[in-house]
Amino acid sequence: MLLNINTKTRSAEKCRTEKLNTFGLDERGLQDILFKTLDRLFPDDELILLMQSRRWQEEPDLMAIDKNGDLFIFELKAWESDISNLLQVLRYGQMYGASKYEELNKWYEKMSNQSQSLKEAYKAKFGTELPEEQFNRRQVFVVMTNGLDSHTREAIRYWRSSGLDIRPWVYRVYTNPAASKTMYLEISAFRVQDNPYEDIAEGYYILNTNFSNNPKAHADMLANAKAAAYYDPWKFKIERLEPRDVVFLYKSGAGIVAVGEADGKLNKCSYQGNPDEEYFKKLQRFQCLSRPLSAAEIKTITGINHVFMGTMFGLDADSGKKIRKFLCDNGLIQG
Repeated sequence: MLLNINTKTRSAEKCRTEKLNTFGLDERGLQDILFKTLDRLFPDDELILLMQSRRWQEEPDLMAIDKNGDLFIFELKAWESDISNLLQVLRYGQMYGASKYEELNKWYEKMSNQSQSLKEAYKAKFGTELPEEQFNRRQVFVVMTNGLDSHTREAIRYWRSSGLDIRPWVYRVYTNPAASKTMYLEISAFRVQDNPYEDIAEGYYILNTNFSNNPKAHADMLANAKAAAYYDPWKFKIERLEPRDVVFLYKSGAGIVAVGEADGKLNKCSYQGNPDEEYFKKLQRFQCLSRPLSAAEIKTITGINHVFMGTMFGLDADSGKKIRKFLCDNGLIQG
């Protein structure tokens, strides 16, 4: 819901939701927009992405595994008031619901281009092992739909009441009164659980150095004083870093190992032989810590139980300043 607030009368009116065709945009156009911003919409700290489709073929837009081994099947085509919304995603369930670990692992290796297996990636992300037979024991279906699409949302509510785990991912579009050829898009990031810190952008970030996937990537960041990420959609997170944003480099299993300030210039280069699959920004005033600052210490300093499984997440300014002060006061970096 988007409210239009009159600050003089302190009254509020609900903004009118529109359909895509109001702006001359079809569902394929919106899907393209969503794929380009997938790093902001997809919770890489909660789900392991198995496959992402940009091809117009009969396959899911996204498939992912959660910490329980459940298979999430996403249908991001934003058709409005069309029963095919549900029929399509359920057909994917029929096609892929019986897939065993071996097939899931093939999708993951093709998607990630990493040397590690899906089981190894699962252990690195969630800190525990999962037997092969525990993967894909159940499926969760996620259907994107317009907030005005009452028919699809009613059908989803019915099937959920009947025991089928199918979930709506609702978006809404609004007219932009300041520019007639643009629109506002309202959509929340899809999450298995709520993350109260996902929208924080106050100039402090913790970036995982990718050590669990590729120790060479970790070493490259430290040796060349840079903040980097690799492949879709994770590499796009680097685009968020503004000049002088403070970046704490975090090594999985150890803690923060270095700190620097982004220079703001986006660079692209090949990664593992694939062109433009590494995005990075150089870090100025870069320092490696004399010892890692552990996750437990970070939680004690900030008073927040941060989750360190994602590629990059924002810290509130108060927490970022506390961490930097601790590093200086305890001789881990020079002031």
